[in-house]
Amino acid sequence: MSLPKIILTSSIITLSTLSLQAIQFESLGYKSISMGGASVANSSGSAASYNNPALLAKTPYTVEVTVSAGLSIYDFGARDALSELSDLDFINIMDKASNDVNSLNDADRQNLETGTSVIVDMDGSAIAVDPQGYVGAHIGSFGFGVYVTSDSAFTATTSAQHDKLYFNNNGNYTDIYDNPVTQTQYENESVQYAVENQLSYLDVAGASIAEIPLAYGHNFETNIGDIMVGGAVKYMHAITYIETLSFDEDQNNGDTRKDFQSNNFGIDIGLAYQPSFSYDLTFGLVAKNLNGPEFDFYNGTTYKVDPMVRAGIAYKIFNSLEIATDIDLTSNKLLNNVIDSQMVGGGINYEPFSSFFALSLRGGIMKNLHAGDQASAIYTAGMGIGLKMLQIDLSAQTSGNTKEIEGYPVPNYGKINLALISRW
Repeated sequence: MSLPKIILTSSIITLSTLSLQAIQFESLGYKSISMGGASVANSSGSAASYNNPALLAKTPYTVEVTVSAGLSIYDFGARDALSELSDLDFINIMDKASNDVNSLNDADRQNLETGTSVIVDMDGSAIAVDPQGYVGAHIGSFGFGVYVTSDSAFTATTSAQHDKLYFNNNGNYTDIYDNPVTQTQYENESVQYAVENQLSYLDVAGASIAEIPLAYGHNFETNIGDIMVGGAVKYMHAITYIETLSFDEDQNNGDTRKDFQSNNFGIDIGLAYQPSFSYDLTFGLVAKNLNGPEFDFYNGTTYKVDPMVRAGIAYKIFNSLEIATDIDLTSNKLLNNVIDSQMVGGGINYEPFSSFFALSLRGGIMKNLHAGDQASAIYTAGMGIGLKMLQIDLSAQTSGNTKEIEGYPVPNYGKINLALISRW
């Protein structure tokens, strides 16, 4: 299956399966994405309803409205394997061999041998393709919107014993050089048999959750500083999905696809504190999904969203310069089952002017504390430009670790996000 088709498929269905406790604290919002994931103490605009509703208590603008959409891709070893199978034209040459092995040339045979090794070696490898986006707004201390996050995985399951180039041509079983083999040998050892009978295949699983919160933050002015308390009650709509995909696209008829939609509600609580000795300093803490909402699957099992807790600090060095950092206090499993997610990171935001014309330049770095993470350090950056009433903003993340695909270094992880922001 080609990588572009995987991306397109995942972007449309956005995905889950099994009774899992998953989903991570997403970098949602143009500032969070570009500032190393930091959001709990510095996301006081339209994304506060998701990141920390306490920040709605003190916002720099009366109203902010944002429309944002993004996509991330995380390769756990499957991307380069799928790309190589496509480059080798493995499936088409295998079909050619099944019709007449004598029609193969030396290059065809070499591609089949290489492709067989690729399939066998990719067992357990995965790739996650996760769209996200939101339409969010705050009016004074109230926040609302639709915030969509997703967790997906394409995971390869392959049979190591089916590593021989044996073919079935209308009941005539031969190897790649037209030497006869038995039907038992073909069924027990042939890579063609494994692909066509889904002994070697791709598991597709995922969950997309749309949160529709009603959030509010209130500021308590005290002798020791400002204490901000906020909360959100949110309607949550989940689409869960599972499908088994063959490496041969012609066999993917959707018969094994199972998707389901269910609803629940979630509760988020946030705190923020600005000490009296420096109101430019903000400490933040948020707990999301305190009630552990669960969603149904087609087979009666459940998908539980565990509570997530994150802490953060932000400091305005000048009116135009801000630094911030966050750390996850909880660890959450992802659907690919390769790693957990527990992020730490931070960044800087420079806004030289914002009264009429607006410009924002941001950068940062983040890292997953889980030892099995393959991305290593993730570098982040973003830029917004326009008028106060309407700005366009582009944010991106890329991992320091790369893999070579077709001679070019490609990051293990990448994310891009485009947003339109209006303030007044």
